[in-house]
Amino acid sequence: MATESFAGPVDYVVFRFDDGADIGPGLAALLEAVDQGIIEILDLAVVSLTAEAAVTRLALADLNATSSVDLSIFDGAASHILDDDDLTKISGELTPGRFALAVVYEDRSLATAAAAWATVGGTELFSGGIDLADLEATLEGNQS
Repeated sequence: MATESFAGPVDYVVFRFDDGADIGPGLAALLEAVDQGIIEILDLAVVSLTAEAAVTRLALADLNATSSVDLSIFDGAASHILDDDDLTKISGELTPGRFALAVVYEDRSLATAAAAWATVGGTELFSGGIDLADLEATLEGNQS
């Protein structure tokens, strides 16, 4: 988790799947990134629609096909950072027979470097993301 001297960028990703999709290999890769200290999971939500088209939050254990990973490892990962408005927005991209997996995470890939810089008196001034469309436009402009 973030420390007093460094907080990595917090981001999210949402994937849509057909019911019965085996998300186990992706969950295993997610756990590997956590074990390596690259990310920290802040929230994990599985979103689906009921037969009446109501938004519902499922537990990973509710999914039918998740091979290769012990789902109990994710117990407690749902912190509800993603609120009802977020779940409603996600569900707008779903149809019956599909579900979405949303992960909110902190990028910890620079934590070791940040700690080393803090040790010698460095303080974080700014952090943030760069819009990929802006990056692409800049790169295309540099190639002309």
